[in-house]
Amino acid sequence: MTPSVRARRRASALIVTAVMAATGIGTACSEVGLGPNEAAAIELDPFPSPSVVVGDTLRNIDGVVTPVRARVFNVRGDVIDDAAPRYLYADFNIDSALAIDSATGVVVAKKLVSGDKRIAARIGGSLQVLRGIRVVTRPDSVDGTSLTDVLGTSLPDTGRRGLDSNSTKALTVTVRHLEATAVTGVRSWPVRFELLNPVNPTNDTTAAAYLIDDQGRASTLDTTDDSGVAGRRVRVRALRFPGGADTESVVVRATVTYRGKPLKGSPVRITAPVRRGSGSS
Repeated sequence: MTPSVRARRRASALIVTAVMAATGIGTACSEVGLGPNEAAAIELDPFPSPSVVVGDTLRNIDGVVTPVRARVFNVRGDVIDDAAPRYLYADFNIDSALAIDSATGVVVAKKLVSGDKRIAARIGGSLQVLRGIRVVTRPDSVDGTSLTDVLGTSLPDTGRRGLDSNSTKALTVTVRHLEATAVTGVRSWPVRFELLNPVNPTNDTTAAAYLIDDQGRASTLDTTDDSGVAGRRVRVRALRFPGGADTESVVVRATVTYRGKPLKGSPVRITAPVRRGSGSS
């Protein structure tokens, strides 16, 4: 399925909801236009980062200031290119955590608060969509701990793409904020992972090893939890993994940046010992 088809299907779902509301089937009242340049639905694109540092502007993972963006659709599911959605901080009546330029979508974090804070994109009088973001402390450093338990892979290896006995435990790093009196983990911060041994820069799932998330899906990007920890597992294909009866280490590199510059300790190299099995699983 192409990205344009997926976008149309998402837009169609939003439009159905809006039409139901406008015709009295739902509980809300929405203004749904029927012309090619009349708004029938609005959708917020994924944010450039899951968090924004207090005192700073929202940036993408490479450190470039990046506004939030919304797309507006007509009743056919086509994007209205010249639509001008407005952006606002939806929780303004609770706190002053965020300031948002209503025209450009540039977001600035003003105050450190807990929990998701909602950004809204609006078109017309009543079509609106919300998405949450976190305000976090500045990331300063990162470190990681290598695994010591040997993963003994099992044969035959079915080659199943998922989390199984031929997968390591999570290789993790911790992103920290440094204060004069305390060190705390930074939550909701993106971390990039790359498999260095066996080398797999594109995370090819047909290779001898590749990176996966906790659900067994191929993934090279994680977001830190509330303790500042992020990680990825390594899925090993036993028949292709080198070493035989000897122990070979998989090596993962984790890279963490802020404003486009590596944190202290980044990149981090973390390892896990693996021994290729020879018996039945």
